[in-house]
Amino acid sequence: MMDYLRYYLCSLTVIVAIIGFMLGGQWMWLGLGTFPVLMALDLLLGKDFAPRKINHPLIADIPLYLHVALMVALYATFAWRVDQGIGTSGGDTALALTGAFFTMVWLNMVPTVPVVHELMHRHGQIPRFFAKFGSAFFADMNRDVAHLMTHHIHFDTLKDSDTGVRGENVYRFMWRATKGSYLDAWETENRRLAARGKSAWSLQSMILWAVLTVALIFLAITLYAGITAGLVALASIIASKFMLEALNFLQHYGLVRPEGVPMGKQHTWNHLSTVSRIIGYEITTHIDHHKNGDLRFDQLIPHRDAPQMPSVFLCAVMVLFPPIWNRYAQQRLQEWDETFASPEERELARAANRRAGWPDWLAESTESVAA
Repeated sequence: MMDYLRYYLCSLTVIVAIIGFMLGGQWMWLGLGTFPVLMALDLLLGKDFAPRKINHPLIADIPLYLHVALMVALYATFAWRVDQGIGTSGGDTALALTGAFFTMVWLNMVPTVPVVHELMHRHGQIPRFFAKFGSAFFADMNRDVAHLMTHHIHFDTLKDSDTGVRGENVYRFMWRATKGSYLDAWETENRRLAARGKSAWSLQSMILWAVLTVALIFLAITLYAGITAGLVALASIIASKFMLEALNFLQHYGLVRPEGVPMGKQHTWNHLSTVSRIIGYEITTHIDHHKNGDLRFDQLIPHRDAPQMPSVFLCAVMVLFPPIWNRYAQQRLQEWDETFASPEERELARAANRRAGWPDWLAESTESVAA
């Protein structure tokens, strides 16, 4: 039973934020406050290597669809609160709106991105529709194109804009990954339309509908609650696109794989802390997902012997401070190079270290053994 209930933690996180918006004032920070609470729980509860036991997948899917509905309710409640009055004045109002902004950015990333990711891998029209619509909250309704047609084929190689390379600054990566995602979607959609004899600006263009959906969210909130509410909501959606790339940065950072080589257990990082797995809808059980993208979240098996990272919450904080992240990541990557990498991957790793200006620890290790 617990394996069915645990994912309602994602729903509860959004409900807390909705309550904060209903209360108004500085309570509008309440949703963001779930981040440190969940992070503390994740660090306290430690690793969870248990497989999930789900016998009724339709019941297990309820919180996935519920989450998209709750995100609509979150933005609607925000608009209502601003229309009714935030309950503060002067600088306090700006502070409350700042809390609302960061709350929406946080929830647009997590749990929304993991929920959408799960649904975009489904084959039915209903889950794919919910995935598309849910992606509007982070301004990337065609993310499934780049994710399924580029990332899952070229991950851990220089052809994949979703793979962070060694020494790369996360803030540079945000722009590079965003550009890569949008370009992949644009080029793929244009090819699809051209094959049907349609213009890139045809009403059948998924790119056009993506832009219109975000614009409609902005217009609806603006017309109901005013331009300030509309701009805060729009800013939260745009900011979420860049911040989700910071989370994306963690999944494959620094890993290398020869182009065309079948994936192995070593080709992703895994964050198998208890809350990381739940709030991420098992996307942090990453290796099994890449082995078979059609597996449901509850079918992914945690592997103790795959490359591990700590709590995804802790990593998300570290990655915002590049010197701290690089110092930590170098330790994990040295272990990966020496323990997991194939001979060909070690050569790629050495080249990546040279480009990053990092120590050539594989050469140092060889010299140490020879001595």
